[in-house]
Amino acid sequence: MNIRLDGKRALVTGGNSGIGRATAIMAAKEGAKVVIANRTAASGQCVVQEIKAAGGEAMFVQADVSKAAQAQAMIKTIVDKYGRLDCAFNNAGIAGILAVAHEVKEEDWDECIDINLKSVWLCMKYEIAQMLKQGGGSIVNQASAAG
Repeated sequence: MNIRLDGKRALVTGGNSGIGRATAIMAAKEGAKVVIANRTAASGQCVVQEIKAAGGEAMFVQADVSKAAQAQAMIKTIVDKYGRLDCAFNNAGIAGILAVAHEVKEEDWDECIDINLKSVWLCMKYEIAQMLKQGGGSIVNQASAAG
């Protein structure tokens, strides 16, 4: 089944690599204007350029979505640019430190929880508010085995 996303504005957090990158590219191929959000600009910009080279429309927003102010600013940037947010794919995540429990530092644990759990809630908080204002939208939350 081929679902076209012509004219839709789609956000992909963690869109710089892996499943997020593949989703961003596919959404652009299906006609969406794609916003890739990531903590680091270089890899996110590479995916934007790849989408543009294939004839799609994309932009990059640098954001640490585990921080409320940055998640909120990300949604504002999207709405300022495109007028609305139709689709969100909350995909940002990290594997975290692989160690036995008693050897993990608290700050490493906090980072993993913040990125893998808190960021999904924060993104949804601001995505839902925007989608309610505009009369609808779709949100997909994704986690890998590492998450």
